[in-house]
Amino acid sequence: MPIFWNTPSIYTLSHMTAGVLTALATLVSPVLPAVLFGGFMIYELNEDWHITDQAFKDILEYCYGLFGTVLVLVPGAALVRLALAVSGVIG
Repeated sequence: MPIFWNTPSIYTLSHMTAGVLTALATLVSPVLPAVLFGGFMIYELNEDWHITDQAFKDILEYCYGLFGTVLVLVPGAALVRLALAVSGVIG
């Protein structure tokens, strides 16, 4: 199975960027990621309904950005917390 269904393009980059921004939104608000995710899904499913462009390919690219960012944020946050605990800044 190919990593990307489509040939990577500017659209691939924009879908992945939307996923990255959704993951980073957790640093701002607990509600914002759900709103961004819902908005992206509504947009893609509406587009698929009207022009039948196989939205699952775009959603997969979005998930690459989302999950890739989460894989960086979660261990990064754990390492920062560990460093602060070891240095005595937090208990």
